[in-house]
Amino acid sequence: MRQHPSTSAFRSDIEGLRGIAVLIVVAFHCGISGFSGGFVGVDVFFVLSGYLITGLLVAEILKTSRLSLLQFYARRIRRLLPACTLTLVVTLLIGVLILAPSELTFAGHAARAAALYLSNVFFAINAADYFAPDVKSNPMLHTWSLGVEEQFYLFWPLLIMLGLQWLRSRKALLVGLFVLTVVSLAASVWFTANQGTFAFYQLPARAWEFGIGGLAALFPRGTLKLPSGGWLVLGWLGLLAILGSGYFIRGETNFPGWIALMPVLGTAATLIAGAEQPNRGAGVVLGFPPLQMLGTLSYSWYLWHWPFLVFSLALFPNISIVGKIAAAAAALAVAGVSHHFVENPIRFHPYLMKRPAFSIYLAAALTLCSFGAAALSTRFADQLANTPEMKTVTAAVDDIANMPRQQCVSLGETADVKTCIFGDKSSPTNIVLFGDSHAIQWFNPLRRMAEAHGWQLTTMVKSGCPSIDIRSPGPSARFTSTCDSWRAEAIRQIVALYPSVVFLGNSNRSSVSFEDWRNGTRRTLEALTAAGLQVAFMRDTPRFAFDVPTCLARSIRNSWYPRSSCEMNLSAALRPAFFEAEKAGADALQNVHFIDLTDQFCQKDVCWSAKEGEVMYRDDSHLTGKFADLLMPVLEAKLLPILQVPR
Repeated sequence: MRQHPSTSAFRSDIEGLRGIAVLIVVAFHCGISGFSGGFVGVDVFFVLSGYLITGLLVAEILKTSRLSLLQFYARRIRRLLPACTLTLVVTLLIGVLILAPSELTFAGHAARAAALYLSNVFFAINAADYFAPDVKSNPMLHTWSLGVEEQFYLFWPLLIMLGLQWLRSRKALLVGLFVLTVVSLAASVWFTANQGTFAFYQLPARAWEFGIGGLAALFPRGTLKLPSGGWLVLGWLGLLAILGSGYFIRGETNFPGWIALMPVLGTAATLIAGAEQPNRGAGVVLGFPPLQMLGTLSYSWYLWHWPFLVFSLALFPNISIVGKIAAAAAALAVAGVSHHFVENPIRFHPYLMKRPAFSIYLAAALTLCSFGAAALSTRFADQLANTPEMKTVTAAVDDIANMPRQQCVSLGETADVKTCIFGDKSSPTNIVLFGDSHAIQWFNPLRRMAEAHGWQLTTMVKSGCPSIDIRSPGPSARFTSTCDSWRAEAIRQIVALYPSVVFLGNSNRSSVSFEDWRNGTRRTLEALTAAGLQVAFMRDTPRFAFDVPTCLARSIRNSWYPRSSCEMNLSAALRPAFFEAEKAGADALQNVHFIDLTDQFCQKDVCWSAKEGEVMYRDDSHLTGKFADLLMPVLEAKLLPILQVPR
């Protein structure tokens, strides 16, 4: 973290790096073109923390022959917790005024985790849960990086003490840091490929970034015999690596992994060059006054910018990039006030600086304050959710199809095909429900039909994995691979089962091309129809650009929030090109029947979010179990003629 400018250890290049890091993070969150990889700013912060904390701890041990953990944690507490607590409490207070009950509950749970320094664990779990709320709309999401950093502070001083204070060996410290860095990097690469959310949010897969910073801090000056121009080139290359990462890296799905070496090593190179030749080369740019100002306010701006962006989107659903930039600028102004009146006065308060134990008491008080605010906000959300006008919307959030998910749905990265049978197991009429979560949403009406007609219903479904044979981008490379294996095995079992009808349901959310979707559809349909099977291909339901229950709840809470904001244009909601690709994939194939219930969701170019008092969706694209039930007669009328077609 930042040294006080009055100390001789202050380095303007480090302050400038902070300014660049926070600027590209905010630009990325605002959706500004050219900053698709702006999230790497967090990696820059991690390297800076490793560099600074290692340098400070080593200097203290070399000077005093010991390390005072009490003083260390007291300094960290005064630096981080007051501003963080203020942001957390104010965010929850604003959330109480404008957020929907489900949003406020999710924000309260995240705030509780943040109060316990575990928000990275909280978001890793929820990001990996297909049925959990979207973490990207949570105003506490950005606190995940603070959780990683605070956990880093717990063990890093002990590692430094082991090497220098107990073993009294700088070499042992270097070896220890190097081994930890290599192991963590290997873990990061593996988890990125196999369990993406763990790699992104959890300390074991991020510790190597702090380690690179620590090794850079221990890199003895003069070790590399470079000419003056060589150091200038190294500094410029490091800075270009950071900026290039922010521009060229696309998406967070396969990050951090090996690609994170680019911004991490770039930061380390800039730091080493800056130590050798201060205020030269890249250091001149980093010393630019606006970057220095942003560096000074980087922590506060990071804290405030994300809640401002989330709330601006809640208040103005169609906010433009210009509007987001204005919100970020307002957050910067608030950050300046917070820095001046909260951060620095507490951080450098003479009474607290002389009495480190009182900083520990302060941490306990602030933690209780944050935890209490989180508890009160979730309690208020529960009360709001149970008001008469809100109950219908509240119920929709958790109204998933009545299928036992743990027993019947292949979840996560498993390739095992879970099969469940409902209705009359001895019936010669057997319907197989095959696909992803958009197949699951039709379970309720299909089960009722099976029970009413004495049919058998067999389910083979996997969340996030379409029955269409495509390499659909998933949360990790392993998920994509196991999805392919699951689909192939499911098709093999379906062909062996020889059901009366295979009912396909798929989300068309995938970003694959028209050609890939058509060809993938063709491969799946050929595998099924070649065995003489009848296929009922369900057209995907309209998809909204927002969470439907949240939008409806906001319109109930706030008179200025029009109900019409919760509707969607038909062409935008349906993605007709995908339906055309599906029909093209079925061209000239026998026994393929398309079911299109669009008229139950949309009319006159408008798609509804509620119909006849019933909320239609539990999120942005999945039908509620109750509304899907209401569509049983319509679906039955479409399905019965298919079942009567001779095979």
